[in-house]
Amino acid sequence: MPSRSFPSLLAVLVLALGPAACASDPLDSPTALFPTGCPDELQLASDLAWDELTSAPDSPARDKGIQEFAVRKVNVDDTGMAHTRVQQLVHGVPVWEGEAIVHLAADGSLAGYTDDLLADVKVDTTPEYTSEEAIDLAVALLADGGSQLSDTPLADLWVLRSEDGDHLVWRVQLKQLNFQADDAMPVLFIDAHTGKLVWSYNNFQTSTCSARTNFYGTVSLSCYHDSTSAAYYLEDTTRGVGTYSWGGSTSSLSYISSSTTTMSSSSAAYKNANEAQYVAAAVYDYYSNAFGRDGIDGAGGPAYITSHGYDFITSTTSYSSRYENAYWDPTDLYMTYGDGDGSTSGSLTTLDIGGHEFTHGVTQYEANLTYSGESGALNEAISDIFGSQVERSVLGESASTWTVGEATWTPSISGDAARYMDDPAADGGSYDYYSSRIATADVHYGSGVANLAFYLLADGGSHPRGRSTTVVTAIGADDAAAIWYLALTSYMTSSTSYSGARTATLSAAGALYGTSSQQYRSVGDAWTAVGVGGSSSTTCTSTSYTGSISAAGNSAYRPSAGTSVSVASQTATLTGPSTANFNLYLQKKSGGTWTSVASSTGSTSSESIRYSGTSGTYRMKVYSASGSGSYSLSWCK
Repeated sequence: MPSRSFPSLLAVLVLALGPAACASDPLDSPTALFPTGCPDELQLASDLAWDELTSAPDSPARDKGIQEFAVRKVNVDDTGMAHTRVQQLVHGVPVWEGEAIVHLAADGSLAGYTDDLLADVKVDTTPEYTSEEAIDLAVALLADGGSQLSDTPLADLWVLRSEDGDHLVWRVQLKQLNFQADDAMPVLFIDAHTGKLVWSYNNFQTSTCSARTNFYGTVSLSCYHDSTSAAYYLEDTTRGVGTYSWGGSTSSLSYISSSTTTMSSSSAAYKNANEAQYVAAAVYDYYSNAFGRDGIDGAGGPAYITSHGYDFITSTTSYSSRYENAYWDPTDLYMTYGDGDGSTSGSLTTLDIGGHEFTHGVTQYEANLTYSGESGALNEAISDIFGSQVERSVLGESASTWTVGEATWTPSISGDAARYMDDPAADGGSYDYYSSRIATADVHYGSGVANLAFYLLADGGSHPRGRSTTVVTAIGADDAAAIWYLALTSYMTSSTSYSGARTATLSAAGALYGTSSQQYRSVGDAWTAVGVGGSSSTTCTSTSYTGSISAAGNSAYRPSAGTSVSVASQTATLTGPSTANFNLYLQKKSGGTWTSVASSTGSTSSESIRYSGTSGTYRMKVYSASGSGSYSLSWCK
């Protein structure tokens, strides 16, 4: 039997014992401070980003009066830019979705910010309820009173902003993975002062499509040979991926093995596990070949099972009986596939489903998009996008690339699919054009807008149902995927909305290909075609402004005294010089003070904002992070 590997001090020491210095001193090359991404360069990027965030005159932190942060991650991308993610804190307590990313150019200069910091957080950070009491309260709120919990609950302290103000909350994470249709991973936020439920969502990141067994015929797999038992196992020690079977149970895992190199058993357990291992290898290879990523967490893991002396990124199959789901477990960090019921679905071990679910893991380690509202819809779409690219990397591009679960959804019905990226509304429920209703829709249906935007970016064309007239020039799936991957890893945060995704992908396209490139123009057009940014589904009155900024560090306010706004939703789009980096802020007046309530701070001068709020006096602020020149601003309010 395989054994589970628990976190140990060794995992920490592996990081700590990395190279103490770069192969060459980064300061010897002033035009490229982060050429290798070694520890010294990451520390330098973190230090420079910290200085910018805390001292720069137009830092979003200074603008919002925020002084307490923790650096969460530093990433150097293929263009040599460094991206430092910081977590907003209040007296040491993290602020839910209070994040910023400081973007530094290769020479160390400020390239811009991604600003999702929360202004004016006011909360007492001393809890009156303990974590144990919060867990008891959360469990009591479940319909079954916790009788179906399958793991020990987890609780940690956060500051959460809701419609009625800021709350100190215990985030309680629960698991109910003992049965089928009702499986869930509830996340409940319990007020640490009152004990009341403030907010909750279901973090069960799953797709509801399925796959046939042996769909890919006979495939070649790297197996582990145990000389002692003379058996072969579904464990790939090169990639670090392993697959194990529940055997129809929910309590224990078993090896799938063979006495020869031919794993030819006709049992469902063998076929499903073979496919899952094939898919895991394909996912690993896709992320490695396309982006140089090592595993789901970027560091060769995460490992759930340790077996035969190796740690494995883990897939598990044949979970429960007739289980019609597949999911990535975001707390224990492994994949689970069900066998399906043979009618609604067969086994869920296909390339696009496996790629989809494993990508939930990649997202968790990067932007960690909250699985609710627009960020949840983006989370689902990103999984569909890269699931399609995993399938494409193995089978080549075809019409089937742009459908989800097409080979396995309702096996008796030919030609259908669970979702359609090229025509989302074809499933009868998904959105194919932006609407504010996406914020409260099922995240699988809300994902359609981003799925269609990616399809149009890759293959070109116009909206399949004529919702817009924009024609998008194709840039190919490889370039489209590179843009979305960089946006996910370097420009998105946990609360990124559709408007923020437009900004993030434009920033990524500009960094990879330049703001004058076809790739950059097509990204903007793709979002416009689905109603994000360039075209708005909200009824409002548009006002255009023009002006110029003479030097970096200067700002312009339009109109300077502000204007009265009564509508709930506002959008704004800024276009500035390609040689500069202009940022855009929406500010609201309170008494005699202007506060930024929304911002777009990518690394180019093309920015867009979508904001929903109360009526009041507002103005737009255009700030030059670098460069000078003329700009145009369209504000729909």
